Order: sequence, then structure tokens, then C-alpha cells
Amino acid sequence: MNKNLFSIFSIFIIFILFSLGGWQLVRLQWKKDLIKDINLSISQPAKSLITENIKNYQKVKSQGILFKNNYFVYRLNEKGKYGFNLVSILQLNTTDAVIIQRGWVEKIEKSMMTNNQDVYSFEGVLHPLKSKGMFTPDNNPKENFLYYLDRDKLEYNLKISIYPYVVIQTGKDQNFPVLQNNLNINISNNHLQYAITWFVLGFCIIIAFWYYKKRYK
Repeated sequence: MNKNLFSIFSIFIIFILFSLGGWQLVRLQWKKDLIKDINLSISQPAKSLITENIKNYQKVKSQGILFKNNYFVYRLNEKGKYGFNLVSILQLNTTDAVIIQRGWVEKIEKSMMTNNQDVYSFEGVLHPLKSKGMFTPDNNPKENFLYYLDRDKLEYNLKISIYPYVVIQTGKDQNFPVLQNNLNINISNNHLQYAITWFVLGFCIIIAFWYYKKRYK
């Protein structure tokens, strides 16, 4: 009876491991297609942000009125140096707004905290607006910067609906040329390594199971 239970358990584990490996191969192809679509989208002319068929990592352009206050989000730059992303909220019409990440700066300067609220034109790439991470600190109202963007709070304070995207602005900023604005879309694609790991574990269990059956038959 115990041998039968062991055999059933071993076969179940082997099935799970190979299923996970197969799923990672499916994810591998999906990620390849996603990266291909992103590169194709970025290489094409920018589309108007007002269109209804906008999607993640699409190149867009628009113009509107900047809300007065800017926000600084604590971030590392591409070289691993601590600093801040300068973020603005741009009103597109009477009901909608979008978050624009205008660039990275090492230190917060007082002159960058507000906008003159003139018409602002921009071009950039849409990124999904990420929610607060598990290990991300809470925003502290006593500090002059944020650890993450709280879309619900922004909508409540500004009394406007904000798109669930962040537009990473490309090119130099019109008002703050000191900002570093390097577009870098890094999407990891490690699914092949994951698949190999699951398959190797599955084969190891098969070998161990075969050895056990041969020795204790």
C-alpha cells in the first residue's frame, strides 16, 4: 500500500513539474511577442493620446495644461544613483488627465516644484501605472517627495479622472532642460531558464523513481 502511494505521489510530482515547464514555454513565446510588439510600437509615429485604442508601451503625443504642483518620486537612475523622477499631472480636457514622468534629477530644486500652467506639449511612451509594492515605504506627508504614485489620492485631491498610465516623456523637457530623460524599457524574459529548471527537476524525479522501483521491486 505504501509503495502504491509513493508511486502515485511521484507520478503526480512529475506531472506538476513538466506542466510548469510547459507553461513557462508558453510564457516564453508570449513574452517574445510582447517585446516584438513594443519595439514595433516605439518605432512608429506617435499616436494621439485621446484615441480610445491606446495600450501599454505605445508611443503617444498630446498637449494640455499642467497642474501647478509637481511631484518627486524617489528612484535610482540607470547608473544606480539615487535621485528623483519629476512627475507632473497634465489636464487633457475637463474630465481627464494623465501622469507624465518628465525626467530624473539628482536633487530637488525649489524652481522645479511648480509649473507656470501654460499649454504643454509632449511626446512619450505609455507605461502601466504600477501600484505600491510590498516592500515600498508609505508616502510621508512630512517629506517633499514620494515613494510611489497614489492614483486614487491624486484623483481625489485634483478632482479629475487620471488615466491608468504613466507617460515616460522622450526628449528634453521644455521647461527643465536639466532633467535626464533616458527611455529604457527593460522587460525580463527568463522563461526559458525557468522551463529548463522545471524539466530538469522532473527528469531528476523520474531517475530517482526508476532507481527506487528497480531497487525495491
